[in-house]
Amino acid sequence: MELKELSSEQLTEIYDQYMVIDFPQDELKPLKRILYMLRTGLSCAYGIYEGRELRGYATFIVPDGLQYGLLDYLAVIREYRGTGVGHVFFDLIGDTLAARYPALSGFFIESEDIAYAADEKERRIREKRISFYEQNGCLHTSLGSRLFGVTYSILLYDFRGVPDAAASIGDVDDIYRAMFPEHHYEQNVDLWEIAEPERIRETVCPG
Repeated sequence: MELKELSSEQLTEIYDQYMVIDFPQDELKPLKRILYMLRTGLSCAYGIYEGRELRGYATFIVPDGLQYGLLDYLAVIREYRGTGVGHVFFDLIGDTLAARYPALSGFFIESEDIAYAADEKERRIREKRISFYEQNGCLHTSLGSRLFGVTYSILLYDFRGVPDAAASIGDVDDIYRAMFPEHHYEQNVDLWEIAEPERIRETVCPG
């Protein structure tokens, strides 16, 4: 398998055929917004291919000059789930992003917070998703966020070996400020650091 960068046309096709099914409506940005970020260089997108066949896809937010980016979307095509495609993605993505973005050290991952699962079935799904990230070398951080009403735990995938302590709440805030127009940021972005062991929120952004 290999990663190939996606064009706007390819990403549009993937959005219409897969993303509208793979992601809940409240987590999926409008296609127009996704293509705008791709066109302006704020984001990039990759397909995971076996020959000519698409096995999965991912999009990233990579604001210019920042040390960390954000994994915006990652999904494996339904019929190929459980076949190791996701693990191959993590095997390949570090070198791929490092070659394109020399200043980049890694990327953050937003995973729906287990504590906010609606029921036991949803809780198991969220636990399985976080376990997948852990198995592929992603580290837990002390950060959490709420975007447009959805609450996330934030993990970090560091492909240059920089200690987790190097990533801060300010790094995530810089990404969110680059992603969202100011009025959306002010109204719909909430970011905090969790004080251990209690889950006490220190809100640093209005929301």
